[in-house]
Amino acid sequence: MDAKEIAALADRIAEARRSHKVMDFLAADTASLSEADSYKVQFAVHDRLAGHGDRIAGWKVALTLPTQYQPLKLSGPVFAGIYQSGVRPTGAVFEKGWPIKAGIECEMVARMSKDVTDGGTPYTAETIKSFVANFYCGSEVVENRYSDVTKVSGPGRIADDVLQAACIIGTEIKDWQKLDFAGVKGRSLFEDKEIGAGPGTNVMGGALISLAWLANTLIKHGKSLQAGDVILTGSVHPPVFLPGPGTAKTEFVGLGGAQITVK
Repeated sequence: MDAKEIAALADRIAEARRSHKVMDFLAADTASLSEADSYKVQFAVHDRLAGHGDRIAGWKVALTLPTQYQPLKLSGPVFAGIYQSGVRPTGAVFEKGWPIKAGIECEMVARMSKDVTDGGTPYTAETIKSFVANFYCGSEVVENRYSDVTKVSGPGRIADDVLQAACIIGTEIKDWQKLDFAGVKGRSLFEDKEIGAGPGTNVMGGALISLAWLANTLIKHGKSLQAGDVILTGSVHPPVFLPGPGTAKTEFVGLGGAQITVK
């Protein structure tokens, strides 16, 4: 896509996001979008929504397993923005109308303590630790804002922030530096019935590994993690869309969790 086409697509996505309308155009308009151009569109959408007062407050890692990104013909895991309007504490209530169709993912949330700059050497799970202020048991609220999500390509999903709606910050994890992130077990429940579960290894081997990957990948795209950013490090299970109004919970066994209510 050329610059004008990228701008036009970003305009349509941003307007649909602001008006909470179903994007019946996205599947067709992104059918031939390349992975490289998809991030150009995503960044342009960020600029447009920030221009209307909703700044980027952090980032999310998504599609962390080959079984998730390969069917979408993507080269690997992906990232997307988190907006200030979507950062909510546990117990958050979402009124009818937004998200259009809500889903839940069980995730560790990191908050950064300082800027992660390009030091010339890729960050690792060990070296990224010194940039983290806190870890929380949390969840991502995703949103199906399409006529048929199965028809939206991988690059199309990247362009529209990979279903991102909200980042829920739950129980703070004490002594997270000593935590075996690969060994944690997470699950999601709807009306107290389990709807998804998985191990920490599903997040690229562990949340610190995915966080380091994000830091390195953002730098390649001319971006960087900033002090205060909140990071959804990746879900232990694929997104599960809720059947209707009700209460959804996520929990990491022995550590804590988060809760939302959808009206």
